[in-house]
This record gives sequence, structure tokens and C-alpha cells, in this order.
Amino acid sequence: MKNKNAKIGCGGIILLLIIGIIYLWNLLFWEGQRDLGNLSNSCNENYEINITHYSEFEHKQALQFYIIKNNKKIEKFGKTFAVTSRIDESLENFEIHCFDNILYVTWKNDNEPLIMFDLKNEHLYPENRENINYKNELFERIIKGNPKLEIE
Repeated sequence: MKNKNAKIGCGGIILLLIIGIIYLWNLLFWEGQRDLGNLSNSCNENYEINITHYSEFEHKQALQFYIIKNNKKIEKFGKTFAVTSRIDESLENFEIHCFDNILYVTWKNDNEPLIMFDLKNEHLYPENRENINYKNELFERIIKGNPKLEIE
């Protein structure tokens, strides 16, 4: 009987040790959802763009962009995604610009808009990625303010 109790106790200790290692691994290497913060531009102080980083065990990690109006998320847009391969992503890696009442976000030192938001109509690209005409319309408006911009 003593030998059986020792085996059960030893098995319990091993199980707790495995659970502890998995928990510690998650604390150290898996961040999950991390709110990077809000970007705003002086052209319209009622709107901000919130960026959230989703870190997972994958090479490409999701970035979600939320449109915020008067400190509340505009729910009709849901989430707009971009991806990064950097685990240490921070708000300083992005820039927000405004031209012709369109807010757009780019990577710092990059010329490709990740999202474009028309403040007048409250329309967002790439919320509807199939709408190529709308993407081109927004892009044609903002390129007048920054001729270096590129879009795929």
C-alpha cells in the first residue's frame, strides 16, 4: 500500500510540474492580445485609430485596427487586419496621416497605407477588400497630399 501511495504522490508532483512549465512558457513567450494604443491626427480630433497586436505561435501575427469616434469604437467596422512578423511591435512603428478628410495609417518610413478611413462618409478600406473602385478612389485622393505613396 505504501508503494502505491508513493506512485500516486510522485505522479501528482510530475503532473503539477508539467502544468507549471506550460504556464511559465505561456507567461514568457505568448502574449496573446496586446493593445498598442491609439493614433490620432490633428485634422480631426474626434477620430482615433486603435491598434491591437495578437501574438501567437506563428510567423505572421495579426494586427487589428479599430476606428474610435469620441472615445467609442465604431462597431459597424469590426476589425481590420494587417500582419507583422515582429513580436516587439509598438505604436511608435506606425504613423497616422490625414489628407482630404481621409485618415490613413502606414508603417513608419513606409509608403503603403495599411488602412484608409474617409471621415466625411465614415467609409473604411480594407473593410470591404473586394471594392477595388473604392480603394482606388481613396488612394487617388490621398496621393495628392503625398505623391510617394504606393498601393498594391
